[in-house]
Amino acid sequence: MKVSELTVEKVASFIRVDLVDSMEREVVAMAIQGAKAFCASYTGLTVEELDNYEDMPLAVLALCAEFYDLRQFTVAETANINPTTLQILSAYSKNLI
Repeated sequence: MKVSELTVEKVASFIRVDLVDSMEREVVAMAIQGAKAFCASYTGLTVEELDNYEDMPLAVLALCAEFYDLRQFTVAETANINPTTLQILSAYSKNLI
């Protein structure tokens, strides 16, 4: 699976959300967009380049779960990022400064 193949339905299934109304669907869609943007920003890759890494969907899914569960996410230090997500993102990061 590639990051671009992550649909609202797939992510909702992963994070165990019933898409019973349009608000839930919109929140999951926003979580996907936010997670993709976060991964791209952290690594220095474009959103399209995220598809080149087979484990990147796991990072996106983990971030979607955190975004949905917490409904807020503030990263002041890398210690606030899920360790699995941090490991995946760091492996492909071009932002080494």
